[in-house]
Amino acid sequence: MSELTLRFAARSEIGRVRKNNEDAGYAATDLLVVADGMGGHEAGELASAATVAAVVAAASKESNADEVLGNLSEAVVTSGEYIADVVAANRDLAGMGTTMTVVALRGDRIAMAHVGDSRAYLYRDNELQQMTKDHTFVQSLVDSGEITKEQAAVHPRRNLMMRAIDGIHAVEVDLSVREARIGDRFLLCSDGLCGVIGHEVISACISAPDPTHAVTLLIDAAMAAGAPDNITVVVADVLNDELLVDPVLIGSAADSVNQQRLPEVDFPEESEAVPEKEWEFELSKFKLKRLLIPILSTLGILALVAAGSLLWISRQWYVGVYAPTDSVAIYQGVASGGLSRLVEVSTLAVKELPDFERTQVLGTIDSSTHADAQAAVSRLQARADMCKGAPTAPGCPVVSQ
Repeated sequence: MSELTLRFAARSEIGRVRKNNEDAGYAATDLLVVADGMGGHEAGELASAATVAAVVAAASKESNADEVLGNLSEAVVTSGEYIADVVAANRDLAGMGTTMTVVALRGDRIAMAHVGDSRAYLYRDNELQQMTKDHTFVQSLVDSGEITKEQAAVHPRRNLMMRAIDGIHAVEVDLSVREARIGDRFLLCSDGLCGVIGHEVISACISAPDPTHAVTLLIDAAMAAGAPDNITVVVADVLNDELLVDPVLIGSAADSVNQQRLPEVDFPEESEAVPEKEWEFELSKFKLKRLLIPILSTLGILALVAAGSLLWISRQWYVGVYAPTDSVAIYQGVASGGLSRLVEVSTLAVKELPDFERTQVLGTIDSSTHADAQAAVSRLQARADMCKGAPTAPGCPVVSQ
């Protein structure tokens, strides 16, 4: 039997209320991590970033499913030490902490580590199961039978954490090993998702054909519900295939400013720069070299500049409106100055979009590649479909009788 692997999609959004992203995440073909920082004053984002880095380093050690649990438990201690060092250097950051939820694939089993109220779910045989238990005050009330799950969802102290990685207190980590099957789908998320949309909505979104579509639907559902907190979502399918895919670092852990503020932390290496930008670096080197050669003619310089500009324009994409049919369309080039060409016209009418998405399209949505533009159109279609299913939802277009 070939080695099992994870095909993943991951995304982190600030939401509609918060000013910075304190969530962090990581996804690879054998490891999924979500951490939700807390503490304010830009402290939470450092805690979550440091914890993700510590977990990735710990999980990279050669180990089986049982051994990796010990490594992950050590990662909690390491991240706590990082947090303690940061607070010692800046007392204004006291009170910072983070959750941590990890799924590590080893052979045909997964090792799980969990602290806090971020969650891990398993979608198997069309059924969604929550694999983690929230370490919160209201969950303890639910466990004791004092309140119901429905009451917990609206309880005024639902955000009060009973366990978190804070660099001060010893942390009890929930550790477990479970079977992994081909066709399983895992969802890891911060409470900016599961604290805003219910189990039924999550189940409906997670059933999408592929991880990327599922992540899009989940994020869009949380946004439609107001998105009062940061939202981080990682979805991964268990496959019996060999995948050559670069890991993805998201949220606060991917922020270079946070990485610079944590000089003692070894962050995972990120993939190389976007290929579309490589020509700029090469062209700059060429110009610098040629400026030292006096025989370079002005005509040659102008030709290079013109070629570079055309190349840049040819690698720009955006989603906008195709006026003749008032439909969502994909263009190559830039919207201003008429320096673009029509590439695709979708069947999605602009009037079918919710208010927020309609405003985005009217102002154009920039994309780095053709594939990104197509993904943006898919997200817009998903939001329009959601409105068709719930036409009275806030922001959805009024359907004429």
